[in-house]
Amino acid sequence: MPPFEALFLRGLGSTFLGLPLLAALGYLRFVPRMLDGRVQLRNLLELTAAMGFVAGLAYVPIADLTALGQTSPLLLLIGAMVFFKEKLSGVQIGLIVLAFGGALLVAQPGASGFSPYTLFGLWSAAAVAARDLVGRKIKLEIPGLVVAVGAGAIEIVGAGLAGFLLEDWTMPSPLTLAFAVGSSVFLILAHWLLLNAYRAATVAAVVPFLYMSTIWALISGMLIFGTFPNALALCGIAVIMASGVAVVALERWPKKAVISDGHPL
Repeated sequence: MPPFEALFLRGLGSTFLGLPLLAALGYLRFVPRMLDGRVQLRNLLELTAAMGFVAGLAYVPIADLTALGQTSPLLLLIGAMVFFKEKLSGVQIGLIVLAFGGALLVAQPGASGFSPYTLFGLWSAAAVAARDLVGRKIKLEIPGLVVAVGAGAIEIVGAGLAGFLLEDWTMPSPLTLAFAVGSSVFLILAHWLLLNAYRAATVAAVVPFLYMSTIWALISGMLIFGTFPNALALCGIAVIMASGVAVVALERWPKKAVISDGHPL
């Protein structure tokens, strides 16, 4: 299936699954808040990141794109220090950089030479960092689930337009549609969890866990594609996990946390 068509189906599934869920939770009155400026900007940046990664996959090995994507947490950290005035100790900064090194050990980008298409990976990483910085400033009264469903709605428009202009779409099989629905469920859940993580903690506390995406990619590779990590990848996993635990242990947590619907505990 063409990549933008796959994104379109994922967005379609997220929207049609998400609206009944919003109704069941009594959140339908918040649906117009999907048009809130920060919500729209955050979800447009998410669409930009997804389309950049998908476009790069057509030309660049996934390991290279994954490695470049690991610059996103570092960019996010820099943005938090510049725009939110969050303070980090030298030890915390060093541990986050160490986690980046661990991610490189896991991804192990090839040495096949530079391709201009690798810039898609940097494009995606920058968009992800900007997305999370904007998402952290979304008003607390807007439920995270509303933002998550809004991301799917924007994907329908953006991926649909890109696919119409650039691709020849195919009729998906029932199995492909089932995969699309499954990815829609994970898309909603991931956006909801991520947004509420930033509402409950500082950027520095969340950043190390972003490197877990590389580990999940390895696990999916083993389960689905039969590819197993080598010794370097296993060392990288250990470094990422140790760095994440250490950074959180050094973090000064706020006195008030925030639960999923934006109300203080």
